Amino acid sequence: MKKTIPLIIALLIISSFSPALAETKTFIKEYTYQASDFDSKMSSRTIALEQVKRLLLEEVGTYLISETEVKDFQLTKDKITTLTAGIVQAEILNEQWDGKTYYLKAKMSIAPQEVTKFLEGLRENSQKNRELEETNRKVDEALKRIKKLQDDLTSGQHVERKQTEYSKAVAELKAKEWIDKGVALMNAENYESGLSAFNNAAEIDPTSSWAHINKGWALNTLGDYYQALKEFGRASDIDPKNPWIYVNRGMSYNSLGDYRQALVEEHKAINLDANIAWAYIGRGWAYVGIGNFKQAVTELDRASQLEPKNSFVYSTRLWAYNALGDTRRTLGDLDKSIELAPNNSWMHWNVAVFYALTGEKRKAIAALGRAIKFNGGLRQRAKTDKNFQSLWNDVDFKKLVE
Repeated sequence: MKKTIPLIIALLIISSFSPALAETKTFIKEYTYQASDFDSKMSSRTIALEQVKRLLLEEVGTYLISETEVKDFQLTKDKITTLTAGIVQAEILNEQWDGKTYYLKAKMSIAPQEVTKFLEGLRENSQKNRELEETNRKVDEALKRIKKLQDDLTSGQHVERKQTEYSKAVAELKAKEWIDKGVALMNAENYESGLSAFNNAAEIDPTSSWAHINKGWALNTLGDYYQALKEFGRASDIDPKNPWIYVNRGMSYNSLGDYRQALVEEHKAINLDANIAWAYIGRGWAYVGIGNFKQAVTELDRASQLEPKNSFVYSTRLWAYNALGDTRRTLGDLDKSIELAPNNSWMHWNVAVFYALTGEKRKAIAALGRAIKFNGGLRQRAKTDKNFQSLWNDVDFKKLVE
């Protein structure tokens, strides 16, 4: 096969969650919030929504921990509840505000088998694990501050300062709400809306490093790598010890073809945490880019040890194997990437790029068709992506992208 270095699109993504595709179980909860003198309609709604979500997640977690497959994961109920918050969104059924109380009724619908698969993936997704743990801890602290400030109202002292503190705590809850929405939209491959949600989170709480990291993630996915680098820069100003800033920034540089700088960034990440599979994926990608294919395989082998079910390990390593002339392992990784993420448009896109660059036009068009099926926005992207230049005059390709 032709030894070609591709443009690889790497996304720190969980996958699309589609409960409609499987039998669902629905949980419904109600919550009534008694507003304090500090509260407006908006702050009351934000607090009520967070509380009703907690009630729902508690019930969902209790249910899931009884499932045989989830038991095998050896996760605590608290851990399952934390991870589930990164998968399932609450749907509001009814809300009412009378100036004193805010009433919310909401539901969560889950497909148990699908959620179990996602929990298994999240268990290995160290970025989402860290993000969910940190943002949930921040929300817990914000709720405690809100309760304390409400209790302190009776003292009547320093009311203006307390109001400022109260507003900041509510803003942290609201920012987390937007981050959750953004992640759900990204996993549904609705990237523009995901970016908009992360924009809202960063505007509401500019001190949230995860709002900026996620915003950078969305910008990377949309191909705006320079703007993504600015967001990662803002995140590093807030939390320079967070290795995920440098993991993601390395992905930006890889996408820009600056492989040497990508290696610098991934080295920083590994120095902070040597157990992040994505840092080794980033280094593997960079080594493919500079032509050190054996070292690329070494890096990606390490990534596969850390996260054996991360499809991007295999969709990246196949290029190193291809350059080394190892056809059997190349095709094995190609198949493995799709097996692990059959509904991820980018896995099919990478397969299409591979076949386009190796001259197998029919297979390339078939794989591209599958990618477009899951993400219609790739139709336009394929028209200008130079990896598909050999197909641009093909009749079937033109039909597919029109």
